[in-house]
Amino acid sequence: MMKNSTWAGLAAALILSTGVQAQDRFIGMGLGQVMIDDSTRIGGTSVAMDDDAMGWKLYGGAMITDNFGFEAGWTDLGDMNSGGVDIETEGLVMAGLVGVPVGDVSLYGKLGIVFWDQDINTVNYDGEDLMYGIGARYRMGQFHVRLEWERFDAKLETDMITIGGGIQF
Repeated sequence: MMKNSTWAGLAAALILSTGVQAQDRFIGMGLGQVMIDDSTRIGGTSVAMDDDAMGWKLYGGAMITDNFGFEAGWTDLGDMNSGGVDIETEGLVMAGLVGVPVGDVSLYGKLGIVFWDQDINTVNYDGEDLMYGIGARYRMGQFHVRLEWERFDAKLETDMITIGGGIQF
């Protein structure tokens, strides 16, 4: 967990120190549905999960131009139980953003890395893997609302659909 704390500090410093205009920086939070329908082998044993849970995230970032930016955030992918398998997953996300603004709406894609920590029953796993997603953001002055889908390639592949909101500063 110390590794994630170090990355979180670096991500926050990067967001706050960017030289972009103030209205291009943002912070926010999201709440949504997390789904796992995957299986893997752990220590010679097959582990399968088909469940969903409530998840949440905090994020911040900056758009360097109208079309390109970056984002970092903390994601809690919920607690799940299926067939005697208990899973808790959380992670630090760092991603690049590519957006297409259309008036007050911006459609975007993201690609990055997730530094994840996943407890499966009594065993803890962690690692760094690919994450990606797509979304739409509607901006209302200094505020925004966004809807997005993300995939996290942790030990068990996880999808998350969130609705959230935040502010630009």
